[in-house]
Amino acid sequence: MPPRALCPGGDHRPPATGGSCACGMVTRVPTRRPARTTPPPLVRPEVRDAIARCLYDGPGDPLAPDASDHRPDDLRMSAILRRRADRMVAALAAAGLVISADGDLRQAA
Repeated sequence: MPPRALCPGGDHRPPATGGSCACGMVTRVPTRRPARTTPPPLVRPEVRDAIARCLYDGPGDPLAPDASDHRPDDLRMSAILRRRADRMVAALAAAGLVISADGDLRQAA
């Protein structure tokens, strides 16, 4: 059976594996996307958590797990403080400063 010249209603449906429509129009070319890799953190998690604790003014340890807090993880104080600490470290890195392994703040080489 020869391929159709026109698809009904211009609805070109390719096979799921890619290729061309029954009329011969190439509608989808499958590609292999590279696996997304997350960039390594700018500082170790312990350093980030120490900075997050410094950003907190309230009583107790804000990063300690709380069984009575039923909010989603993104809305808990610990997650908010960790995101703020990450942003602060990123801002320092953008300014040319880095936090070294011993916790000192130094000019980037």
